[in-house]
Amino acid sequence: MQKPIDMPHKHATLLGASGLVGNEVLKALLEAPEIEMVTVLVRKSLNIQHPKLAQQLVDFSSLDESAVPSADLLFCCIGSTRKKTPDKSEYHSVDFGITRKVSTIAKNKGYTQLHLISSIGAKATSKNFYLNLKGTIEKAVIDLSFDTTVIYRPSILLGKRQEKRPMEKLGRILAPLFDAFTFGGPYHSVHAKLLASKMLERTKRPTQGVSFAYYPDF
Repeated sequence: MQKPIDMPHKHATLLGASGLVGNEVLKALLEAPEIEMVTVLVRKSLNIQHPKLAQQLVDFSSLDESAVPSADLLFCCIGSTRKKTPDKSEYHSVDFGITRKVSTIAKNKGYTQLHLISSIGAKATSKNFYLNLKGTIEKAVIDLSFDTTVIYRPSILLGKRQEKRPMEKLGRILAPLFDAFTFGGPYHSVHAKLLASKMLERTKRPTQGVSFAYYPDF
């Protein structure tokens, strides 16, 4: 059994705050009394103000170490789509390149925990582009050897996005039917708000090494 690590109040850095899960993670972090400060790395300012929130505007194409603050926790919730980024190499540079760069800087700055949103079925050897990419990202952050690395592998994500994703919308509509055949297993859909709350809970009881989290035991 992995031994829990005692942690004091924390400073968190969030990557992907404008996305479905990232937005819910941001809300959860700002509401958590044990979190003293939250820094979001964003291309453009979010329409939100909070005494615990710092917004760091970043040019991810030329990311400098000074853009990533000293902190304890890193949440990586970044994710593009083929519709938004149809070129596979560009897609790879967004999801993989930015995540690896920020994670590497965070590790060098002494962060102790990394929490990564991945996907059910992620595998670096998969012939499916998306699952291969997610698996490659997982391997990259695992190789950095944070004290605590938690990789979340959700299936269908539920919640309201700011952007339109037709296929995900269809998936959400069909989710109740799909869930009936998952028998409560890892392929069951999960609401982004619930996933975010589970991620926050894990920061309070971190364990040494790498963990993979699936529904319903996020």
